[in-house]
Amino acid sequence: MQTRLHRVRQRRDLGGGSFALEIDGPIPPTGAGQFFMLRTPERWPVLLPRPFSLYDRGADGEWGSFLIKGVGPGTNALLDVDPGEEIVATGPLGRTFPTDVADPVCIAGGVGLAPFLLLARAAAQRGERLRLLFGGRDRGALAGLEDFEPIARVWTSTDDGSHGHHGLVTALLTELLARGEVAAGNTVFCCGPDPMMHAVAALCAERDLRCFLSLETYMACGYGVCNGCTVEVTGERFGGWPYSKTCLEGPVYEACELR
Repeated sequence: MQTRLHRVRQRRDLGGGSFALEIDGPIPPTGAGQFFMLRTPERWPVLLPRPFSLYDRGADGEWGSFLIKGVGPGTNALLDVDPGEEIVATGPLGRTFPTDVADPVCIAGGVGLAPFLLLARAAAQRGERLRLLFGGRDRGALAGLEDFEPIARVWTSTDDGSHGHHGLVTALLTELLARGEVAAGNTVFCCGPDPMMHAVAALCAERDLRCFLSLETYMACGYGVCNGCTVEVTGERFGGWPYSKTCLEGPVYEACELR
């Protein structure tokens, strides 16, 4: 973990009110699912920094980017920073998705897309194409889709039918299981709104799919001091303790570990 001032390179509009905020490095090697705590060095409008998964990273760490949607004073303050100005980034923090899973099925909802571009780029370097199911309310909610289409196998779903499958991403997963694009015994990586992740985890349990979730639990410090991001857990990994700090032992959990 490092805390540094980073100069903003560009703010790339992804549509739907979402942006890729790109900053100068050095960006340490970061795994898919790890995150950074971001804030502005001055005029930060809230008390604490905000957590964001690393979205993309230059091959040698000379730059990195974060997928940010303006929904409150903190996110809007980050998006108000102009190229040439600075932000403070602390990271990388947290636990990654498992690195020993071959050909995972990635399921994203909205800005839950953020952890998966690193996986897609790594797969492309191996001559493979990541499987990605991407759901949103409408086409505008599928921000970042164009970054994946050249390098991944992408299926989309929208609540209003404006792009891809008309319906929920769980229905799309069921359809791909029926078509053989996804099979029992595959492993799912998922990130998005809590109701979507609950539904995906339940479907995976029914259909013999191992499932890992990257939680979007609110984090105040990012490194285990404040206890603000605790979740109820079960399993040997936690030594019998019923609670886990998402920032330290997550944000990635196997679905069966979460109560």
